[in-house]
Amino acid sequence: GVRLGALYTAVIKGGASDERAKDLAGNALAADVTWSFTVVPDTTAPTVTATSPGGGATGISRTANITATFSEAMDAATVNGSSFELRDPMGVLVPAVVTYGATNRRATLNPSATLSALTTYSATVKGGAIAPSVRDAAGNALVADRIWTFTTR
Repeated sequence: GVRLGALYTAVIKGGASDERAKDLAGNALAADVTWSFTVVPDTTAPTVTATSPGGGATGISRTANITATFSEAMDAATVNGSSFELRDPMGVLVPAVVTYGATNRRATLNPSATLSALTTYSATVKGGAIAPSVRDAAGNALVADRIWTFTTR
């Protein structure tokens, strides 16, 4: 396997001898191409780069989904109804389905029922070292909870 911190060297063979790289027309690479690299661990914590609705937004549709976009690929198993939640003004959890889209790095919270009118809701994407918290593909957790509010129309 790959060892973190180890120096690796890669070579694509070229030149006049066989076992060299050739294009589809059979032309060989003129000379060997060599490069080196070191494998380093990913220790960068993810961040939430965008939310919808935005924090403090008003006049939001009562049927809107709530989304959080991340700075990097996330471990989809950690993005769920325990780590991304919506609460009403009394702190009651709003039942919802949470999904994660790997292509756009976006978590979507879809409330199971229409939200109440003229109500301020609080959305939370959980962070921190203790589960449930969202984590990136390398296992780094969001540093702290990301909390924002919005008000329906």
